[in-house]
Amino acid sequence: MENNIHEKAVTTRGVGIKYGLYSAGFGVFFFLVLVLTGQNAFDNRWSWVNLLVSIVLLVLAHREFKQSGDGFMSYGQGVGIGFWMTLVSLIIGGFVVWLYANVIEPGVMDAFYEQRRIEFEDQGMPDNQIEMSLEWVRKLFWVFYAIFGLFFGVLLAVIVSIFTQKKNPQPVF
Repeated sequence: MENNIHEKAVTTRGVGIKYGLYSAGFGVFFFLVLVLTGQNAFDNRWSWVNLLVSIVLLVLAHREFKQSGDGFMSYGQGVGIGFWMTLVSLIIGGFVVWLYANVIEPGVMDAFYEQRRIEFEDQGMPDNQIEMSLEWVRKLFWVFYAIFGLFFGVLLAVIVSIFTQKKNPQPVF
């Protein structure tokens, strides 16, 4: 009798979603650590930590894809993994951060807005223009959070995939 074992083929979406969940988990954890220690979680000086973790997770995702599949990963597959990873991380992590910042502790955004106010004052903006600018920052913050998060996540995948791709020497038809 023939042994019929069907292995599930590894996909860029599956690996991307798995590592997107890891990324979202780290992002939420890191956000909560910053908030609970009194830091401004939206300050750019912490972005290098997220960048470093994102690179590590993306490299691990690419490695898993290659090891679970045929040992190869095209450039496009690497970018696809990064896209799914970024999308899942933004949806889940972004929602939790939004929920915390708008429902649980709305004051967490005050430090961010105050930092923007100081930057505008340092640029010599008049008070009425500062108020109008801050109003737009409040309205569009989460839109830009999502758009730029997706853009930079995919850009990171484009760059990392250059180094992690492993082309199949046999053309697949």
